[in-house]
Amino acid sequence: MSGFALGIGGIAAMFALQFLRMPVWLALAVTGIAGNILLNNLGMARFVAGTVLFDTASNYNLSVIPLFVLMGEIASGSRMSAELFAAARVALGRLRGGLSVATLAASGAFGAICGSSVATAASMTRIALPEMRKAGYEDGRAAGVIAAGGSLGILIPPSIILVIYASIAELSVARLFAAALIPGIVLTLIYIAIAVMLAGRDGAGAAPAAGLRARLSALRGAWHFALLFLVTIGGIYAGIFSPNEAASIGAFGAIMLGVLRRRLDAAGLWRAVQASVIVSCALFMIIIGATLFAQFIVQTRLPETLLALAREAQLSPAAVIGMIIAIYIVLGCFLEGFGMVLITVPVFLPIVTGFGFDPVLFGILVVVLVELGLITPPVGMNLFIIRAQVPDMPMARLYRGILPFLIAPLVLVALILAFPSLTLWLPEILYP
Repeated sequence: MSGFALGIGGIAAMFALQFLRMPVWLALAVTGIAGNILLNNLGMARFVAGTVLFDTASNYNLSVIPLFVLMGEIASGSRMSAELFAAARVALGRLRGGLSVATLAASGAFGAICGSSVATAASMTRIALPEMRKAGYEDGRAAGVIAAGGSLGILIPPSIILVIYASIAELSVARLFAAALIPGIVLTLIYIAIAVMLAGRDGAGAAPAAGLRARLSALRGAWHFALLFLVTIGGIYAGIFSPNEAASIGAFGAIMLGVLRRRLDAAGLWRAVQASVIVSCALFMIIIGATLFAQFIVQTRLPETLLALAREAQLSPAAVIGMIIAIYIVLGCFLEGFGMVLITVPVFLPIVTGFGFDPVLFGILVVVLVELGLITPPVGMNLFIIRAQVPDMPMARLYRGILPFLIAPLVLVALILAFPSLTLWLPEILYP
């Protein structure tokens, strides 16, 4: 069997194992190890597996993941998301569809210190959904707003998925964070525009007016978010800290703010550390499995063969990137985000760079498409996060509520392809 045929067979086997409900990391690892045995021998497969396990666990660049996860857990446990929502409600609540706008703005802001869409969606469900229900929002529409806002957590820096992409593509995390900032703001604004257009269709409009004292109190409560973002992400952009240093300072800063403001006690800190360890271990297992799978795919020379076939077929760069985007949209309906990135990037990255696309731009495209997958039925992770916290809400209502927001990531993809400077301008300015 040729390497190309073995590579295609390995991808098919890996998807088959996932559809049989095998965990993503295990499906990747089993396929990668079995492929290495078929390509080489059992001894070589054992050597590769041991090397990958050690190299991933000792990779300094990946140490940023548990630190940013801890910062997000601390921020969530110390009610930072609630204070961001209160501030956004005061500042934006009088607009048409004010609570929707406030929820999206608060989600984007919380994503800037959390880096996780799941955590953002979970926090905003607890905080924003009761308020939107009181204001008369239809459940499906409210849940759609929260799910869309939650997806911003993986695009707006610090983004854990961008750290993983940087590790695969061997790119600077700081450049990717810089490239993601403007698209993240643009996507937030597109979501807000959709929410404003939808306002009134469910009988909900602006939020009730708040008194002067309430306004000042709510706005004053968000100062710690600005400080944390300025120190961590601002420090990276200014070249003061490396991403790893910024992550450690951010985690420590979140702990200190929680303690000094009496929002975090020893029990809360312990719960945050436990949750961070569990999440980080799960992510590292996926990374190890995906690295084993990628090693197998590289040895089959599948990416090079696909690139040669595309060139022989005289496909244009636009056709190639269009086909890849279509594949991501389909995969997003069925696969979890981290697994989707780790499975596809080793295959697609050599192809897109071979056709002249910037790997930084492609990384942002991938994250936006994964973001779309987080809210796309039937396996949108954010939808299930909301459903788990609101078990009385039918999934059909959730699906209807999210449909209008699915257009926003596609609009952003079109803008990035039409105007590459949307992603490349800031990193070129900051890191010439």
